[in-house]
Order: sequence, then C-alpha cells, then structure tokens
Amino acid sequence: MIRFWLIAIVTWFYMLLGMVFGLPVYLATRNLQVLYFIARQGIGLLLWLAGIRVRIMGKPPRAGRLIYMANHQSYLDPPILLWALPGCPSILAKQELFRVPGLGLIMRLGKLVPVPRGQEAAHASIDQAAEMLTAGRPFLVFPEGTRSTDGRLLPFKTGVFVLALKASAQVVPISLSGTHALLPSNRRRLRSGQVELRFHPPIDASAYGDKEELLAVTRTAIAAGLPPSGK
Repeated sequence: MIRFWLIAIVTWFYMLLGMVFGLPVYLATRNLQVLYFIARQGIGLLLWLAGIRVRIMGKPPRAGRLIYMANHQSYLDPPILLWALPGCPSILAKQELFRVPGLGLIMRLGKLVPVPRGQEAAHASIDQAAEMLTAGRPFLVFPEGTRSTDGRLLPFKTGVFVLALKASAQVVPISLSGTHALLPSNRRRLRSGQVELRFHPPIDASAYGDKEELLAVTRTAIAAGLPPSGK
C-alpha cells in the first residue's frame, strides 16, 4: 500500500513539473514528440522506483496505419505500453478521464480521443480516430474495453475493429502478462516484479471481410502470447 501511494504522489509531482517545463516548449513548437519524451522519461523513472522490469519480445512496426491492440489486466498497462511503443500513439480513452485535473489537460494536449457513452457519440469518436489514422497517427486500444478482474481475457468489443476496417489499418496484436499480479484491478497494493510484453506480426485489416472475422484472428494472436492461465 505504501509503495502504491508513493508512486501515485511521485506521478502527480512529475506531471506538474512536466507541464511547467514541457508545456511552454510544446506550445512554441507544437511538436508532440516533446510531450511523449517527457512522458516516457517519467514512466521509466516510475517503473524503476516500483521495481518493475519489462521484458519485450518482438518489435513493433513503425510505419503505416497502425493500431496496437493489447489485452488489459491492470492500471499499469497503458503507461507500460506508452513507454514501449514507438512514435506518438493516440488512445481511445473513456471521456471521464478527460475530467481528471492535470491528466485531462495532458490527454487533450496529446490529442487523445475521448469515447463518450452512447452508440451515436461513440461512432463519432471512431470517425475521428479513422481520420487521424489515415493521416498517419498510430493508435493504442484495448479491445476488451475495460480491465479484467482476474487477468483472463474478456470478450472483445467490436468498435475498434470497425475502426481498423474503416481506416484499412494494420492491427498489431500485443500480449501483456504479469501486470495483473503486480497491480490487480481491485486492489491498491503495488508489487515489484517482471512484466512480459510480446509483439505479434501485424494483421492487414483489409484482408478480412468483416469485423467479427478480424476480431477472431486478433484475439487468437493475443491469447497465444499469454501464459496458460491467461494472465
């Protein structure tokens, strides 16, 4: 518990310092690389403080219309993936997160895409993301839509596969294991340990006829990189 709150406090202080020193540079240059560099340095520091080691297997592609799709076990997943992924990937994030002081400002500056409740509003977010993908901005998404409470794969939502088909994107399956044991979704106790992150070969969405078929292939790839327990 003490480790969790220590990391949380350091995180908020780092975010504050990042905005104080990084925001003027970003506003002057409008270069997203500045924000992502600051974020990655901070995440690397926090992982070190937490005693979390990340073992990366495979290499992600860097060019093309890319959607990185990963399983979701813990609050640790988004920062670890942001730290490991190249470029400046955007994220489809719950609209509620944009209301969190500090974090919401950073998410808006990073041009992340809010996903509101309601089917019609969600379709508008998908359209916005498709335009960004077509323009060359990669995306990180969690097809389960929420964190797993036991570390095992949940059913996948279809919206991100609609996005992949709409943008004729390359889907990059990612298997992330170990984060559930270090920080389960229903606890506030952070443990040290190792996380394994496996990149699978990209899947060309345009080669599949519908979202369900693409979903099944992607889910099979992600599941294949997880331990037998699914965690």
